[in-house]
Amino acid sequence: MHPKMLAIEAAGILGVSVQAIHKQLKSKKLAYNKLRNRVYFEYETAIKMFAPYKQPCKVVVFVLVKGGVGKSTLCRETAIRATLMGKKVLVIEIDHQGNLTKSFGINANDYPVLIDLLDDSLIKITNSTVNVLPGLDILPSRYDNSVLDNFIMLKQVPLQKVLKSKVDPLRSAYDLILIDCPPSLGQSISAAVLTSDMVVLPTTPCDFSDSGIDITVNEINRMCNDHDIPKIPMKIILNQFDNREKDSRDTYSDLIKHHQYGEMMFSGYIRKCKEIEKYRRRKSTVFDSTASTAGREDIDTFTRELLEMHNLKSNHIASHLTNPEMIKGY
Repeated sequence: MHPKMLAIEAAGILGVSVQAIHKQLKSKKLAYNKLRNRVYFEYETAIKMFAPYKQPCKVVVFVLVKGGVGKSTLCRETAIRATLMGKKVLVIEIDHQGNLTKSFGINANDYPVLIDLLDDSLIKITNSTVNVLPGLDILPSRYDNSVLDNFIMLKQVPLQKVLKSKVDPLRSAYDLILIDCPPSLGQSISAAVLTSDMVVLPTTPCDFSDSGIDITVNEINRMCNDHDIPKIPMKIILNQFDNREKDSRDTYSDLIKHHQYGEMMFSGYIRKCKEIEKYRRRKSTVFDSTASTAGREDIDTFTRELLEMHNLKSNHIASHLTNPEMIKGY
């Protein structure tokens, strides 16, 4: 994998002209390349380009009680895109099926997983992560994690401490920590949620009526009440949207108009895009290409909003904004 940030995309994020980005690359002698007349750069340059926008580490959980909504794929592509915004990212996979781990070409049998860390205090999470790309590490998963819930119950470890004690020390080493959960609401998922700063609830048009959003939202609110902590922000993202399909249009309309969920929505949706799945099967990413696709644009905009890096105005490069047409999203 060789994910790329296009100069035109960086301009859109920073709110400057493409020429200003080109000038920065050259004047600071930052590494960049050109393909089909499109200038792009990778992680090491992204760190320097976006350095003024350093933010406190954010822990985000991707969860929904229903499967098949694209949690792992969305988590994966978001993690990759975040590195191209100069972020050091850690992905923790809890799902015992290990689909996210496999998509990076990792054999989890060669590494410790979460159950190993909880069962043996001598195994440190800092020594267990696997680097998969510049700026991106993963704590992999395998079927051994299927007993996480039973282990937590038997050990009677307070849910607030199970994962929090492992994750909080990592906040100084990473800018973004993403936790990919299985489609359930067991003890391990509760521990992940109680560790997080935000919960992302992906859903799809055909599944909205029975997607489990109600169950998931109610359970997370109950969890916060039971543990006497402030409510954790929850955001809904509609995945696999197709404007040609009535189900998609109706679902998006219903979510926006919903008395509770309307305010929880991200500002758009992820369009149905064959390229995302195609690249995932190849253990690659939509950001390897320099082509403009729906998947690239939508994941980019979603990641910007997640990181609160949308519509930034740069003071260190230039003062004028780019054409809004360049910041297309969902």
